[in-house]
Amino acid sequence: MSVVPIVINTFPGGKFQLEKRLWQGCPTILRTPRGRLYAGWYSGGTGEPDSCNYNLLIKSDDDGWSWSAPVAVVESDMTKDYIAIDIQLWLDPSNRMWMFITQRYLGGDRAIEDHDHLALWASVCDDPDADELEWSTPQYIANCFLRTQPLVLSNGDWVLCAYNWCDEYYQYSRSKDQGKTWFSCKAGKKLLPDFDESMILERKDGTLLMFARDFRPLMVKCVSSDLDGTSWSDGAYTGILNARSRFYLRRLNSGRVLLIHNDASDYRRNLVAKLSEDDGETWPWQLQLDDAEYPERGISYPDAVESPDGRIFIVYDRGRSINREILMAQITEEDIIKGVVTREDSYLKRIISKAPVPADTEQYEKLKAARLMWIKQMFTPLYRNNDLFSGKIK
Repeated sequence: MSVVPIVINTFPGGKFQLEKRLWQGCPTILRTPRGRLYAGWYSGGTGEPDSCNYNLLIKSDDDGWSWSAPVAVVESDMTKDYIAIDIQLWLDPSNRMWMFITQRYLGGDRAIEDHDHLALWASVCDDPDADELEWSTPQYIANCFLRTQPLVLSNGDWVLCAYNWCDEYYQYSRSKDQGKTWFSCKAGKKLLPDFDESMILERKDGTLLMFARDFRPLMVKCVSSDLDGTSWSDGAYTGILNARSRFYLRRLNSGRVLLIHNDASDYRRNLVAKLSEDDGETWPWQLQLDDAEYPERGISYPDAVESPDGRIFIVYDRGRSINREILMAQITEEDIIKGVVTREDSYLKRIISKAPVPADTEQYEKLKAARLMWIKQMFTPLYRNNDLFSGKIK
């Protein structure tokens, strides 16, 4: 694959507007120093992946009560045989906004050794509070996916969990020069091949904890005894349920650790926020954020950001091809500890984007049928009669 830099369209037209979208999913969120919120996700075409997929970026200057039309879009380019499949936002320590975009090369083979089917790019906006955003020349990072936020370690290194599902080891990338250059690293050996979608936590004792998604409905963990990641343990199942979806893991300003995930073993439902005071060993507090009545209306892919005053903004998707909704919650640690929203400014399940039902009923039924087939394939019952739930595997 000859890598093709992403092109950021800062004046997107009508074809990217809400009424044109047949599905929406995989959101991400960022908050600027002055309080502006950005949200991004991908859409386009009849589903994921599709040759018409694109990533979009919207903004809110009133704490998420109202949102703009797309202020930036990254399209697929079938003339060069690649599609845009994921977006991830992140605010670095210098308050610069990073937009990571993953490309999928349709001519590539996901099983070949050099993994030439993927390319991760990043562009940086130095002033995300500006009226008009200016983006840097896109920078190539690696032949990998990225679906989770990077982390800054106490030694100054930046780590981002960019991965390739073909590798037998969990992967991540590291930068020692504030994102100018990156080099690929490996963590522990995988238990099963799957989308990793891992996140790393620096624990108070200087060790690193990596959580990862797995083909089975349990979170996997690896541990490194040093910040340099030279001694990762192999993957091991935890007792934390996760219905094959992206999760969110991050230390809050208070020092507690926040985990947001699908606390379910069958399909993507029961999205919860949990808190730990012992670096992820136990999770004594929990708040349910949302549930899914039916499998096709699954809720998934949480991303979050904390404001200086302790508010936690969370985005996720619901029923990508059925509801076509992106939702947001605003909560605090107090809400999680009490297990119920108590503060006047906290809320759950606010829809920030909902694409209309297609006027073509036949088309809508086809979309629904395709989504149900995907769910059936994704959440196969093969894991239900095994040792994972008997206590034999930890």
